[in-house]
Amino acid sequence: MRQNNTPPPDVVAAQINDERLTFHLEDGRTVSVPLAFYPTLMLASLEERAEFEVCHSSVHWPKLDCEISSDCLLRGAKEARKYAEKAWRRKTQPAEF
Repeated sequence: MRQNNTPPPDVVAAQINDERLTFHLEDGRTVSVPLAFYPTLMLASLEERAEFEVCHSSVHWPKLDCEISSDCLLRGAKEARKYAEKAWRRKTQPAEF
């Protein structure tokens, strides 16, 4: 299979709710996936989800140490298991002071 050297489209806006993660792309497309694809976001609080930064073709949630690219959404890629497990541990273990 031949590699495509076209860079992924930039994200111009992102939306997240309890069910879906949606990116609006510079080329006019809108791509949306179930939030269950990204357990880190699914397990996060509303406040943690709301605090994100759009940077070119990616969206970053600093407090969650989570970054998702437009390419991932376009491919329907799910979060890697090791990151999902980390999110689950963070959610189920009490915070240390």
